[in-house]
Amino acid sequence: MQQEAADRRIARHHAFWERKPLDQPLVSFQLNDYFIANRMHASAELRIDKKKIEPEMIVVDRFLDDYERMYHEACATGQDGFWVAEPFNGIPWMEAIFGCDIYGTRNSFVSGHCIDSPEGLKNIGFDPDNAWVRKYLEFVDKLGKLSAGRFPIGQPIMRGASDIVGALLGQTEMVFAIYEEPEIVREAYFKVLDGFKRLIGMQFERTSRFLGGYSMGLYDVWCPEKCIWFQEDLSALLSPQIYTDFLLGPDASVCDGYAYTAVHVHPASFFIVDSLLQIDRLKAIQINKDVGGPSVAEMIPVFRKVLAQKNLIVFGDLDEAEIDCLMGELPRVGLFLNIFAPSVERAAQLMDHVARKSAI
Repeated sequence: MQQEAADRRIARHHAFWERKPLDQPLVSFQLNDYFIANRMHASAELRIDKKKIEPEMIVVDRFLDDYERMYHEACATGQDGFWVAEPFNGIPWMEAIFGCDIYGTRNSFVSGHCIDSPEGLKNIGFDPDNAWVRKYLEFVDKLGKLSAGRFPIGQPIMRGASDIVGALLGQTEMVFAIYEEPEIVREAYFKVLDGFKRLIGMQFERTSRFLGGYSMGLYDVWCPEKCIWFQEDLSALLSPQIYTDFLLGPDASVCDGYAYTAVHVHPASFFIVDSLLQIDRLKAIQINKDVGGPSVAEMIPVFRKVLAQKNLIVFGDLDEAEIDCLMGELPRVGLFLNIFAPSVERAAQLMDHVARKSAI
């Protein structure tokens, strides 16, 4: 029976990617705390304001009970997605790997810029023997053993080219550098994404297929082949033309070599959606319902635009009315809901609501 249930879920994911009509959108959940770092109890000793974090301070074994707990909680929701274990999502891995100092805060971790001028970007590079790379891969290896085939190992939040370069140089300084040293900045965008892809490639070398495929971390989206996802949150500081001139090419390069790809977008960056839709190899766009941002109803036109060409993953603390809006206003092809819920019980209620709504 368990195998039959898994097969049905896999079939629904195939239909999602193939953009075939489904009776209801696929659903997965992010549980317990809206701040991702807080979901891991083992991170409490690191989440101290201004505490400088070194890789050796992160003891992977202390996190394993959290992963086990989160796996069982996800299973109890009845979600369509297969829960994915990722190297601890709170750490800004790419910023650390490229040289930024990492500091704890009450609810998360932040990086401090480490390059004083655009010229310094010429010297950045990806070192596979970097201590942060080794710590990342230690998570991958130990999570693989913990899984024992029960759940897939996937990619955590890894930022995007603008995010990483903005962290290295400083966000305001990056904007000025685009005008003052455009070729240096353009080259840096490609460099950091090359490092990102190399790290994900190293991760895939150490992980196995799960039920014949792989999964996108954080969103729990199963894919028939290897997958990757990225973001460009600092694009919100730029103009549509600057995004197209400086970041569209690097972002398109992330998709090279991967059959299943997605990009994470906030409403503040909706002006890049038209450019993202031009990336043929990009399969899906994931859009946040942000706290204090536009409502689900206000975003429906953007959702429709995406679904006309790509798959859509919507994340947020969606309630029943918002779920009704999405299911009533959007076509039932290529839609995946990744819902924040404060408890397993609330997630199960929302899962039941989706089923009831689809039966109407």
